[in-house]
Amino acid sequence: MMKSTLRMLQCSVLSLMSVLAGCNSEVFIDEFLTDCPTVSLSEDETEVTVRFETDNWEIVSLDNLREDLSVFVTDLEGKNRKSLPLEEGETGIVHCRNSFLDFQVEKRNSRELHLIAGENLYDWPFEAVIRVGNRYEEKMIQISFAPTRKYQVDSVAYDWSQFSFYDNMLEPVDEMVVNTLNSTQPVTVCFYPYRNSVRTVEFYMWNNSENIEREAVQQLLEDSLSQIEIPDVVNGVPGLYGTKVPFCVQEQRLDAGLDKNLGVVKKVEPGRKVRLEVFTGMKKYNVPYKVYLSNSFTGKKMIFSGTLSSSTPFDYLIIPFDITNEDE
Repeated sequence: MMKSTLRMLQCSVLSLMSVLAGCNSEVFIDEFLTDCPTVSLSEDETEVTVRFETDNWEIVSLDNLREDLSVFVTDLEGKNRKSLPLEEGETGIVHCRNSFLDFQVEKRNSRELHLIAGENLYDWPFEAVIRVGNRYEEKMIQISFAPTRKYQVDSVAYDWSQFSFYDNMLEPVDEMVVNTLNSTQPVTVCFYPYRNSVRTVEFYMWNNSENIEREAVQQLLEDSLSQIEIPDVVNGVPGLYGTKVPFCVQEQRLDAGLDKNLGVVKKVEPGRKVRLEVFTGMKKYNVPYKVYLSNSFTGKKMIFSGTLSSSTPFDYLIIPFDITNEDE
């Protein structure tokens, strides 16, 4: 009886060991990636390949992405849309882009992941995470894209047929009330009409095909390569006479070429109460423009169009306005 019981116990143990061995063959699979790599891409290294130990993995997701970054998945030909995860044995390309950033994650086969950098026009490295794994484990691949070179201005074209110019406007710059009603002597005052005078220039922008926000255009441009020549009006003739400014969408304030220390004396005779108002005459123009940009790293080209506006002070005028009792 004891021997029979012992044999049954041995059989049970052997059966249990057989079951456990069968389970282990499924659970303890080969590790598909031995570590969690950190990958850096730049203009000098635009493509990096991550190699896997086995083929039992999928692209689960891309994490830490900007909210404005568009992510879409296609087959290797880029024709048919897919979605994440890209499962075990499945190939495809994950495209990520916005107006300033562009990169791809390609699963061409089950043993390699190709990371391809396009452009990064931000002023800082862009970092993200690729989650890869299977139903038993996941690993993170850290990726960093260094900033790439920005766009430069190649040329600018103005539509001279639409050039509009006028010099019949006044801009108030100062005023003063002088009261000599109870005085027997004239009063002398001095004004500096050009003390705060500047030329203002602004590139107004129309809607463009790239759908880039007006305020974000500066992110595209290399400051040292964004200078363009703007029109001046000399002796009533508009043309390009050598004035250059950066192409940007903010108002720019330039030296107007006037003597800021010029003092103008005005005398007010006795028995008057006047308000002296100081104006500068303004020369203004508007002209449509097109600015052509290119990127020497990616080879991409862009065109921005709009209207350039310029306003320049050129003379002063002081007008006395008598103040009567009714005005008080």
